[in-house]
Amino acid sequence: MQCKVCEIGCEINEHSRGRCGTYVKEGCTIIQSPEIGYMGAYPISVETIPMLHFHPSAKFLQVFSTGCNFECQGCVARLLASNRSLGWPTLSPNRVVAKALEQECQGVVSTLNEPAANYYIFRELAVQAKENSLLVGCSTNCYFTEETLEELGGLIDFVNVGVKGYSNSIYRTCGAKSSTPVFRNIARLLEMGVHVETSVVYSRGNEADVLQAAKALSKVSSEIPLQLMRFIPFGDAPLEQEPSIGDAERLCRAIREHMDHVYLFNSPGTELLHTYCPQCGSLLAEREFHGPMGCKLQKPWTDYACSCGHNVPVTGTSASENFIEAGFMGGYRISRAFGMVHAALICMGIFDEGKLLEVWREVSDAETLMKMHRLIQQPYSYLEFIRLIAKKAGAEHQGEELAFFIGKRMESVLSLAAENGDHSVYYCMGSPLFALNAGRMENNLVTFAGGNSINKVLQREGKPGVNVSPAFINEHNPQTIFISGFLSRPLDEFYGLCRHYGIEADAVKEQRVYVIPPIWDFGSPRWILGLLYIADKLHPGKLGVDIKKEADEFYRRFYGMSFEDASPNRSFHRPSSSGWPGHIKGCTHA
Repeated sequence: MQCKVCEIGCEINEHSRGRCGTYVKEGCTIIQSPEIGYMGAYPISVETIPMLHFHPSAKFLQVFSTGCNFECQGCVARLLASNRSLGWPTLSPNRVVAKALEQECQGVVSTLNEPAANYYIFRELAVQAKENSLLVGCSTNCYFTEETLEELGGLIDFVNVGVKGYSNSIYRTCGAKSSTPVFRNIARLLEMGVHVETSVVYSRGNEADVLQAAKALSKVSSEIPLQLMRFIPFGDAPLEQEPSIGDAERLCRAIREHMDHVYLFNSPGTELLHTYCPQCGSLLAEREFHGPMGCKLQKPWTDYACSCGHNVPVTGTSASENFIEAGFMGGYRISRAFGMVHAALICMGIFDEGKLLEVWREVSDAETLMKMHRLIQQPYSYLEFIRLIAKKAGAEHQGEELAFFIGKRMESVLSLAAENGDHSVYYCMGSPLFALNAGRMENNLVTFAGGNSINKVLQREGKPGVNVSPAFINEHNPQTIFISGFLSRPLDEFYGLCRHYGIEADAVKEQRVYVIPPIWDFGSPRWILGLLYIADKLHPGKLGVDIKKEADEFYRRFYGMSFEDASPNRSFHRPSSSGWPGHIKGCTHA
């Protein structure tokens, strides 16, 4: 039988469960595979879905399952998109609705994996949610058939459509046929009264295609909020596909010639997360970066009318205050938590996907996730994180070996720091105006290495940091600035921004601004290399180690490859986007 959920139209029979891997044939009917259900449910703010013009600051219950009808390179949630059960108890739609009501959420939203892969349980969830006066929405690639879309449009209130591009060739790289169904479905959902926002992927080199997508959307409605998603390469996607934040900002401004409201994501510190009046340019709502594909309002957005008389199209009313997710909860951060576990297991020599899933099951409860979030923020407590994961994997010996390797190098840095201190340091992510939280691992590495982190005086916190003013940086005058190894910015752009904002700290004048190598300061045991790198920059010539030799020893010992052979991207567990050594088999998901 042919599946009618999406336009790919897989044949479902006793030998095939379709592209999604989540459907089976039962008699003359296609049903959801019985082991498929919702794997997690966490309260989040609507801006981390992300939705920007729908009930601003509202609290929703985010749910996710497994499976996807697309196969996109560098997917931020690859394992959740894979066509298999993760192996732990699932939540039924009625239990999800009960949790949403218990936690006083305004509605439920399906994210992380594709709802087309779980359409029948999502339909059941939507019906039950509606019966309990809850709002319903999803993030989707929107590749539904017209028949399914007609039903879906009557069940949901809002949707974020992930647009891969305009050309058919881009959709073919994801395993789809063409872009036509997506733009057709967006137009139809608007006709049906569904609130629609779009997330358009921008990878380096596809600027023209993104502009074509924007023009196609403008023909449907120029009022559709367009979220430009700067591509962050995970999995096997090379770092070269990641556009700079500056390039993304320039593209956003070009898109604004066609769309009224254009926003830039995955770009800490950008001013293009704010809402501006398309008529007069006045600033109407301010936001800041809030993790991958997320943002947060800096104050409640209650008035959608500009003083010039223009009304911004917003559905629903704003909450009086932001809902703040704890730890790893909310949006796509849960996938980063799983990535950190994966990174530790890889360094213990555990490449088996089955074992990975077992450990994920062991740490997926809220209490353990919060414990892990605390442990990964300090160098010594990170060793306890390694031991925790090793114990759950039954790999205590490997865990101790990894902890010993890291601990030995920590001791050499600690000895150096005891003799050299009081060097002021500022740690930012992407932009000089986005400061990492005082308590994060990156700032604690600075302190451990004998630096004096000016971030420690910040009173306000976000995820993973907050916007600051140029005056803050100038007043505290850091001697050295480090740019995050997770989301960075080319140095020429960074210095250009410093000139633009009037940042005149000694670090800028003396050109002591350094970009940490990818994933050397957070998310992976590779942070020990970042600690050595930081110590070497703070105390030139005093550390007494060759950073490249240390990196080579780490990569050979824990990844089975030389540092020189690695082509790192933003993945926590993968040392190289170009593949694994031939003797390593097993799980390679992002």
